[in-house]
Amino acid sequence: MRKYSNIQIALHWAVVLMIAVQWWTAAAIPRTHSPLLPPSAWALFQHKVHNYSGMTIGVLIALRVALRFARGSWTGFRLSNWKDHAAALVHWGLYATLAAQAFTGFVAAYYWGPAAAVHKTTWNVTLALISIHVAAAAWHGFRRDQVLSRMLPSKQA
Repeated sequence: MRKYSNIQIALHWAVVLMIAVQWWTAAAIPRTHSPLLPPSAWALFQHKVHNYSGMTIGVLIALRVALRFARGSWTGFRLSNWKDHAAALVHWGLYATLAAQAFTGFVAAYYWGPAAAVHKTTWNVTLALISIHVAAAAWHGFRRDQVLSRMLPSKQA
């Protein structure tokens, strides 16, 4: 099984951190759009962090997909059994939903507010895929089958 490059690993973990930031800052969005109370400076700051972090995630996901194609691992899986198909579905589903999150968030923030409903729905799908992904990573870590180590930083590419 081929190890991911250090740049792919860095992009993966950068997206993980930025998803945590998205989660933390999401509650500021309704606070900045309340017709009853003016938003606080802190809520406005969190809203900006949420928007720019989301756009950055979109760019990083595009880079991750481009690197997968450039390295000749567009599938990256053997696809010889149901587990390989499920892994491919979850990985490509994460790329698709995170890209959709970035796109719909951008559209909702700058062009058409009703896109926020699609943005929220896509977030729920993204959360489900993240949960499956983390559970699978934990399973591979428990089994010590070297799958998890492919995405951990090392001195070798």
